[in-house]
Amino acid sequence: MKPIYFTLLAYFFLAIALIKLPEQFWEDFLVKITKIQFFLKRIPKYLPIIKEIWWGEELLVELQESEVKIAFGSKLLPRQLAQYKFYSALLEQVFDSNRKLGIGVKKFITELRKALIQDLQFERKIFNECIGSILQFSVISLTTWSFVFLSNRLVNVPLIKSVAVAMLVLQLFGAVLFFIALKKIKFHIFKHFEKVFLELYSLTIYLDVGLPLNECLERSQIMQGSLMNASGFSLFAIRVRALLERLKHSGISPKEELQEIIEGVWHLQSETFFKFTKLVQILKFTILAFFFLPAYFLYLYSIFQFFMEQ
Repeated sequence: MKPIYFTLLAYFFLAIALIKLPEQFWEDFLVKITKIQFFLKRIPKYLPIIKEIWWGEELLVELQESEVKIAFGSKLLPRQLAQYKFYSALLEQVFDSNRKLGIGVKKFITELRKALIQDLQFERKIFNECIGSILQFSVISLTTWSFVFLSNRLVNVPLIKSVAVAMLVLQLFGAVLFFIALKKIKFHIFKHFEKVFLELYSLTIYLDVGLPLNECLERSQIMQGSLMNASGFSLFAIRVRALLERLKHSGISPKEELQEIIEGVWHLQSETFFKFTKLVQILKFTILAFFFLPAYFLYLYSIFQFFMEQ
């Protein structure tokens, strides 16, 4: 009998076996698949690169659910929000004001949802930079070890264990150093933006609530925070001071101007991102030059030494 008949016969018996399986088996199988999918979906929340995006998306879903509840007139009950940057603390303040003071929060939630979407887009850009670096490191490592394998198989060049260990240590240490340095660079460049956004959004919300100016300033901490004291935000600080002075003397609401200032800070963060990408490129080149290429040259040196000894 030809192999093709054996194959068809095997598929036939396999189909019969699957049909004869009890329904309880399929129910248990589907339950296990659902548990596995749930587990796989939650893995990113623990990964160092993507976990911020995961928590941000979780908070975005909670924001959308809150908007639906408000649209149907449901009351926002106290609950634990997904923790993502300053948004969680700010939303808790908004929800608390809604419960205690009865103020409308729909417009605040809409504004924060737009800001959160913009922030997630920014984090995804940083994530893409990390993924691009990982791919470059992986390609160079794969090329190096492919060359090692082929030279060992085709030319019978022995791989010295100490050389292999040194190559592996260089590559792993370079990758780890890259991510540590990347995290520090990101923190150093963007460390004040989160605080500035929190101060500006808080001030906007408390002014809309109708609290006295002194209480708004005290709750938002805008006069003691990063906006007024961190370098790079001096023009925004001058404008905010002028708006607060105008509000104090004439009572004119600075809501529209504050929204323009917030948009200006977003634009400044976008420009700062280009500076960040340049630093990432320099860091990536440095890691490649001092860790990945030396691992390749170390193996070449061992090959030359082997042939010299022949």
